[in-house]
Amino acid sequence: MERELLIEQVNTSKKLGVALKRLRKAKGLTQTELARQINVRQATISDFENGRGGTIETLLKMIQALKVNMAMSNKAKLKTSSKSSVMDLL
Repeated sequence: MERELLIEQVNTSKKLGVALKRLRKAKGLTQTELARQINVRQATISDFENGRGGTIETLLKMIQALKVNMAMSNKAKLKTSSKSSVMDLL
């Protein structure tokens, strides 16, 4: 059971990373440019995009800088279980 949860967590981190990278590129930003905007190192952006994660504070800064419309949640099919995540909003 613990292994399954760990695998699910890793998969979610990778999906989140792919989504963040897609959003960043759609805005025409490099990792370095985004990092400067939110006052973090470029390696921090890379960590998120490659599924290694980071702090929720940095994630929120990235979402804000990329101007992710949180109203998209109305369109998202949100799960009612504990598996709901930020991925549902992207």
